[in-house]
Amino acid sequence: MPRKSKGMRPDGRCQIKRKMPDGKYRFFYGKTKSEAEAKYKEALIQKAEAESKAELFEIVAADYWDKLLKRIIDGTDSTYRSSYERCVQFFSGKRMDEITPVMIVSFGQSLKDEGLSTSSIRNTISILRGIFRGWRLASGSSYNPMQDIKSPAGKPAAIREPPTDKELALFRAHPEGFGLCAWMLMYTGCRLGELIALRWEDINFESNKIYVSKKVSWSGGGVKIQDPKTNNGVRVIPLMPHLKREIEPRRGKPTEYIIGGMARPLTDAEYHSRWLAYCTKLGLVQPSDSKTRYRDSRRGPKAAKNPLPPVMEPTVTAHQFRHSFASDLYDAGVGVLEAKKIMGHADISTTYKIYTHIRERKLKDATEKMIKFYDDEDK
Repeated sequence: MPRKSKGMRPDGRCQIKRKMPDGKYRFFYGKTKSEAEAKYKEALIQKAEAESKAELFEIVAADYWDKLLKRIIDGTDSTYRSSYERCVQFFSGKRMDEITPVMIVSFGQSLKDEGLSTSSIRNTISILRGIFRGWRLASGSSYNPMQDIKSPAGKPAAIREPPTDKELALFRAHPEGFGLCAWMLMYTGCRLGELIALRWEDINFESNKIYVSKKVSWSGGGVKIQDPKTNNGVRVIPLMPHLKREIEPRRGKPTEYIIGGMARPLTDAEYHSRWLAYCTKLGLVQPSDSKTRYRDSRRGPKAAKNPLPPVMEPTVTAHQFRHSFASDLYDAGVGVLEAKKIMGHADISTTYKIYTHIRERKLKDATEKMIKFYDDEDK
C-alpha cells in the first residue's frame, strides 16, 4: 500500500494548520501545499483589511454614538449630535491610530474659526475624547492623542434677552386663543416642555399653586412625558392673581392638557405652527434664517427660479419669557435662593448669573438714559 504524504487528507487534498494573528489556529486546504499556503496568506490579508476598516474613525465614532444615545435624555440628543457630526466630518477616512495631536489641535482651531462658543467647542472636544476612550477600551491600544489636548476658547455664549417691553405689552393685550400659552410662559417662568406637560389638575385654584412635575420631550416626531432632568425641576410655582383671572374661566377637564386643550400633549409641529400663527397675528414675525425649522423645504433649480415669499418665523421664543419672568422676580425683590426654587435651576450659580446679567442690563439702560438726558440739556 503506497505511503500517504504528510498533510494529505483521505480525499486527496492537502491540509495545513496555521496560527492566526488572534492566536487561534485554522486549517487551510488545497490540491497542493502551495495552494493551501496561498489561501492562508489571503486570509491574513483579508483579516488585516477588516481590522483596518474596523478602526476607521467614522466606524468607531458610530459605535460610540449608538451607545451614547442610550444614556442621554430624550430631547437633548440634538445638543450632542452636532458635535458628533463635526468630529466625523473632520476625521472621516482616517484610522484611529493615524490621528495625531496636531490634527486634533487643528480641529479645535477650525471650530474656533467657525465662530462656535466656548461651551460648544468644549462639548465637541468632549465627544471626541469619548470616542477615543471607547476605542482604547475596545482595542486595548495605549495610543491616546487626546492626552494633553485642551479645548480652545471660542466666542462668548450669546445671552438670551427677554422680550422687549413693546412685545410684552402686545402679549399682555392678547391672551385670547393661543395667547394662553404666552400668558402661562410669561407668569410662571416654566420651560416650554414643562408647560406643554401641564394638565388642569396640576393647578390648585384654591391654594393658588401650580405643581410642575413632568416635562414633554419631542424626539423623532413623537411625544414623551418624562420626569424633569433634575429633582429641582419638580417644584411649586405661585399662581398670580391676574393669571388666575384669565385662565380660570378657560379651565378644562382635569386630565386635559392646558396648552392645546386635548387629552394628549401637543406635538412639536402642532406647537410651532400655532405659535407662528399667533405671533403672525400680532405682527411679531421676521424672515426666517435658513437654519431654522421654518425654512423653505424646496430644493433644486425650480425653487431657485420661482422662489417663494420669505418664510417667516416668530421674533420671540418660549425661552425668552423665562428670562422676562426672572427679571420680574428680580424687580419684585425675590432673593436668589427663592428665585432658584421657583425657576427650577439645578445650580444656584445659574440664578446668580441671570441676576447679574439683569443688574448689568439695567445699569446699561440707566447709563444710556443719563447720557441722553445730558445731551438734551446741551442742545
